[in-house]
Amino acid sequence: MKFSGLKEYAYHKIREKLISNEIKPGERIWEEEIATELEISRTPVREAINRLVAEELVENRPRKGVFAAEISKEELRKMLSVRTVLESLSVSQCCKLITDEEIDELKKLYESYKKKMEKGEYEKASQLDSQIHRFIAKISRNKRLETYINDIQDIFAYARPHNVKWTKEKINRSLEDHKKLIEAICNRDENSAIKIVKEDILAMDDLLKNS
Repeated sequence: MKFSGLKEYAYHKIREKLISNEIKPGERIWEEEIATELEISRTPVREAINRLVAEELVENRPRKGVFAAEISKEELRKMLSVRTVLESLSVSQCCKLITDEEIDELKKLYESYKKKMEKGEYEKASQLDSQIHRFIAKISRNKRLETYINDIQDIFAYARPHNVKWTKEKINRSLEDHKKLIEAICNRDENSAIKIVKEDILAMDDLLKNS
């Protein structure tokens, strides 16, 4: 990826650390440490952090320092209504536009997700779940929609592993919901795909509520 400048470079590198959970919620972020790691001055790092503060992924606590934001289950649940609208539109467009090659790629992503869930590697599974939804958004051929979905997926990828407790029943439900969604998209069944994605998000709300 090419960056327009050092500030943009620092922003993407710090954001990657947050989304991948290399930097975990509540953990302190040290400007000097990141600047040294990226081999740049502290100024672009500080500017990047200010941008992440504006996005609410980072908190600037007076007299304490800068910390990775702690996003509560309640906040995540409020975002689900937005996800419902965005992802319903995304799967609708995906069913209309998906190619045979993209169907094959979507199936591969699901199989990878399934393996990680069955192995109990929930953080990696969460990242693959996010990849599935991002890929569906990409297929929509709507850049604005894709950007909105990527932003909200970033927040869930960052915060969900620390707010969700998985049980065997919840794992099976998640796998079944994803399987049905992929099948509906592969069959280009728009109505079923929209219905399933809404049910999947309701299940996520229930998962957050009861974790």
